[in-house]
Amino acid sequence: MARRSTTRERLVRTAAELFWRQGYAATGVNAIMQQAGATSGSFYHFFPTKEDLLLAVLDHVGEVLEGEVFGPATAATEDPIERIFSVLGYYRRHLEDNGFGLGSPLGTLAAELGGSHPQVRPKLSELFATWSDGMEALLARAGDRLAVGVDRGALAGLILSVVEGAVIQARVSRSLAPLDVATAQLRCYVGLLASRGQKTVQPPTRKPSQQRRASRELDWRAW
Repeated sequence: MARRSTTRERLVRTAAELFWRQGYAATGVNAIMQQAGATSGSFYHFFPTKEDLLLAVLDHVGEVLEGEVFGPATAATEDPIERIFSVLGYYRRHLEDNGFGLGSPLGTLAAELGGSHPQVRPKLSELFATWSDGMEALLARAGDRLAVGVDRGALAGLILSVVEGAVIQARVSRSLAPLDVATAQLRCYVGLLASRGQKTVQPPTRKPSQQRRASRELDWRAW
């Protein structure tokens, strides 16, 4: 039997959706309470201020990253590189299922609040780091499939920047094309890094007779 959500959970989930859809500043407390089916007493019992609710929403975003983004990507395939593109697939489905009304939960809140709410900036930075760390972990699991010297942390940051930018463009244009193009380019780039990783030059294998002759030459030179 599915567990019934608590009033606090309903408030957080409702606020998260409204913040993503119409923005934090444009969403009033009364609208959140009404949609969540909560009383003002319940609201202020859990969240003395709207900013307290915002911090809870950011914690919720972290849970979404773990449970709805990276978790399913890990379950979808054993290939760590394909898991990367499973993560990108989440954003595509999210845009499509919501008619472009909801973008990246993290990017949407960061764009609005990063400059105006200094108290939430550390939490936003932490969430971006969590996303990037999750992607870096997948790249690390690719091992020597990637070229020697690839900075996996920097590559994870690049993927994050590309995805967030493409999601914004997709919402503005009401088209999946920007995200599809970005995903294709990232796949091409990661593929090039992988192909370079496979070109590690191995020393030629010598026949036993060649090895013995080389050994005698080295012995002679030692004198």
